[in-house]
Amino acid sequence: MQRSATLSPLPHRPARGLRLLPQLLLGLALLAGGHAAQARTSAAAPAPQLAQLDRPSCPAPAVKDPAVYQAESRKPHPDRGVLWELRKGDDLAYLWGSIHVGQLSWIFPGPRTAQALRAAPAIALELDPVDPATLKALTQAMREDSDRQKLVMRQNPELQTRMGRMAFESCVDQSTWQTNAATLARLIALGMQDMARSGYHPAYGIDLNLAAMAHAVGRPVQAIETAQEQLLAMGLGGEGVPAQLATPDDIRKALDDIDSGKNRQVAQQLATYWESGDLAALKQLMQDCQCLGDVGMQAALLDTRNQRMAERLPAMIAAQPKLFIAVGMLHMVGDNNLLQLLQKQGFTVRQLTGKGADASTPAKAR
Repeated sequence: MQRSATLSPLPHRPARGLRLLPQLLLGLALLAGGHAAQARTSAAAPAPQLAQLDRPSCPAPAVKDPAVYQAESRKPHPDRGVLWELRKGDDLAYLWGSIHVGQLSWIFPGPRTAQALRAAPAIALELDPVDPATLKALTQAMREDSDRQKLVMRQNPELQTRMGRMAFESCVDQSTWQTNAATLARLIALGMQDMARSGYHPAYGIDLNLAAMAHAVGRPVQAIETAQEQLLAMGLGGEGVPAQLATPDDIRKALDDIDSGKNRQVAQQLATYWESGDLAALKQLMQDCQCLGDVGMQAALLDTRNQRMAERLPAMIAAQPKLFIAVGMLHMVGDNNLLQLLQKQGFTVRQLTGKGADASTPAKAR
């Protein structure tokens, strides 16, 4: 999520991104760091037990028992996703393409990823998803619709009714549902809960767990972007004020994609390609599903952000040799991806894990 104030939507027409709201929802759910707040609330919160018994469509909640995590941590885990080594002169860093939903086993790194993490003096993420100020900014933006969006929802009460029914049937935590009252926030919550039916939870997102583990051992977590930059890219306006307008047809289509299973099907494919580190398949999927919609959305959610991260990372790497960086995997595919931009900055890039990885032994962390 991101963008400058000059790219805020015009006041008297629907923002172009929400004309493709179904694609935006999937793109945000699988790409944008801003739903870390969602991981902390609805997805991480257990659904009421009564709902679990009475509603078979309820996804299994994220595991809470520390003993389960401890047992999983003792198992061997393969390297998942794609890890790259970045070099520029004497500067060395590691870049991992992350995913913001996942399964329990995914939060434990494989051998090459663990080696890079052990050597890192700090972790760099799009945002620090457990930072209180960041969480406050993200959750505040999800609390209330703009006046124009409120009018749309008042004029189409059947949409509110349908969303409420879907939230109940899929066991979205009702306290969170009432707190996150913005239409876009509620649609994202429904989409995330839909993905949880296939076992992919925000509570197991790579970024969230990297941040939690880093804080637990006193390792610094550095944010590459600000919450406000991500909110602007998402179209939520300045100072956390919602700015985008979803039309009734936008909302119906988004709900149809969730009800039909289309949302979940694409999410499953993306998660599969992330786990195997198949960049070519991931790129093809994003082209086929048009999950990032039009050119404007591509620019807002990826291109502009890629440029900003490529401009900021060299100084961060120079200041923290062997820095471990994790950003959404979709930033690494397509035109103007982050890897290409870093190469233009003078970095050499070597793929260490995933399909097509360099099979040679990685250099010892210096």
